[in-house]
This record gives sequence, structure tokens and C-alpha cells, in this order.
Amino acid sequence: MHELATDIINKNIEKIIDNHSYENQKNVNPYGCICYGLDAKCHNIENLNCFFCYCPNYDRTILEGKCKIDSPDGKYIETINGRVWDCSDCTFPHKRENAIKLLEKLFK
Repeated sequence: MHELATDIINKNIEKIIDNHSYENQKNVNPYGCICYGLDAKCHNIENLNCFFCYCPNYDRTILEGKCKIDSPDGKYIETINGRVWDCSDCTFPHKRENAIKLLEKLFK
């Protein structure tokens, strides 16, 4: 990535993350997610942050998936297609402070 773009992102990480709070997104982007339109959070946590709608810690290099940080909130579930990692109970990337750390890690 261009150095100027990286610098701009690094200087605005908190603004970027705050813009993706659930409360803000359901108002400014009501069609961006089915949950916004239904006013129903996908994770029942205070100050839900939607910047990492998918988890960057989900390991897609193995067929059944895995958590790169070994979150205790995830689990394997059996499906008709075999075992798959389910992290729907994990709130790690949806907490503001963790989203900031993850974004900083991507651009440092």
C-alpha cells in the first residue's frame, strides 16, 4: 500500500473504527447488513463494532476452519458436510479496543 495511504489510515484508526459501530451503521447504512434493518445485533454485546464483520482470526487454510487465537468462545460443530469451526459466540473482533488493535496490526 502506498505510504501516504498507510499514514492516513494510521492517523485515523479510531475514527474508522468508531464509524463502524453498530449504532452508527444501522443509521447511516441501514441496508448494509440484514441486522441493521431488523435492528437486531448478531452478537449481544454492548458497543458492538462491525468493522470486522468476519473475523480476521478465522483460519481458512484448513478445510474445517480454526481460530488463530484459540478463542475459548468458539467450537467445532458437525454439519452435513463435516466438522466446521463456529465462532458465532465469539465477540473478540467486535469490541472497539480489539478492532483498533487488529487494524493497527494490519497497517504497521
